[in-house]
Amino acid sequence: METKIQIEQVLQGNPDAFESIVRHFERKIFTFCYFMLQNRQEAEDAAQEVFFKAYQNLVNYRHDTDDLLLAWLYKIAANHCSTMLKRKRKWYFLMPLFRNDGNVKSAEQTFSDKSDVQLQMLEGLTIAEKEILVLRVIEDRPFQEISTILDISSATARKRFERIKMKLKRSRTQLEGSLYEQRFEH
Repeated sequence: METKIQIEQVLQGNPDAFESIVRHFERKIFTFCYFMLQNRQEAEDAAQEVFFKAYQNLVNYRHDTDDLLLAWLYKIAANHCSTMLKRKRKWYFLMPLFRNDGNVKSAEQTFSDKSDVQLQMLEGLTIAEKEILVLRVIEDRPFQEISTILDISSATARKRFERIKMKLKRSRTQLEGSLYEQRFEH
């Protein structure tokens, strides 16, 4: 069924029609949120919140194609994840004030720390850089579509992507160097 028809059904009072829209786009939105937030549970929660916000604001949506709907969902996801990351950053600044140094990490925390090593290179990226990286690399979106989603020019999107690639190369080199040093310290 075409997305436009599903949207019309939702607007006419059939909320069940929105379920097929969610099923169609949920993987892409979850993936975007996961790479932005770098945490599976937070990404699942964020994706649900994105679809909830989309449902609430569907009456304001004025486009007909799947690609434009996906771009609109990405924009909602980008804004939501950006807000979550800002809150998280503030929380991390406050946490040391309440930390008890006698705490020992749980097995889940230890495992999570080890599994997040692959995402360490993304830690040095800004929210805007992560958005471009996810849209271009993970979602394989053209620069023209990225520029529409992020409300920047296509040339700016392309230039920022090139800078991000250079930044990641430097980050990888530094990470590999520190891992190399750690092997010889033990």
